[in-house]
Amino acid sequence: MKHLKLLLAAFGVLALGQTASAQIMYERDFKPVTTKQYTDVEGSAYLYDDWKPGTVKLTNGAVSSDKMQLKYNVVDDVLTFKDNATDKEMAFVQPVYEFSISSLDDFNDKLFVKSYRNGFTGIDGTTVTSFFEVLADGKVRLLKRLTKAILENQAYGSATKTLTFNENVKYYLLTNGKAVPVKNDKKSILAALRDKQAELDVYIKTNKVDFKNDAQLGEFIAYYNTL
Repeated sequence: MKHLKLLLAAFGVLALGQTASAQIMYERDFKPVTTKQYTDVEGSAYLYDDWKPGTVKLTNGAVSSDKMQLKYNVVDDVLTFKDNATDKEMAFVQPVYEFSISSLDDFNDKLFVKSYRNGFTGIDGTTVTSFFEVLADGKVRLLKRLTKAILENQAYGSATKTLTFNENVKYYLLTNGKAVPVKNDKKSILAALRDKQAELDVYIKTNKVDFKNDAQLGEFIAYYNTL
């Protein structure tokens, strides 16, 4: 599996942060996994249903030398990849620390890259292995936590139960190791960033920030980190 060989030196992984220490990943570091089936459940357990290109960094510092075909199971909070030689779904034996995954928007032919990381503690009952999307990095990080759970519904007067994937999204500002829950709206974000109100107000008016747009929200926090 040539695509499983990993670099020995630092490797830039889009928005993924730090350089990797010298590590090699061999075939023994991977194992086949049986694809989990969610029969009779409406919706998807995954971030994207199809395999998407992306890059991976493991907890031992090893990083992918090229793009891998990835799938992120949001329900189980688990990342897997496709072995191009066999088309089998594979699991990582060594824990994943961070990964990026790309998707092309067919509407405007624009490539979107989402970057995820774990290792955060003390955030609303999550564990150190829970993945968060990193929308902005720096002295203040903006994190987004997407979860999905199977929800059982039964209409009034009906004997039939339906199962659906219920999606939940939460945002956090992480500073000095402390996570502050926020909403993706102007009032909530500015309340958490009181020290630079004047500068932020100018930025908002100049750039017409849409706080419901993750990319713009991330850029807003990145600007705050420059002040």
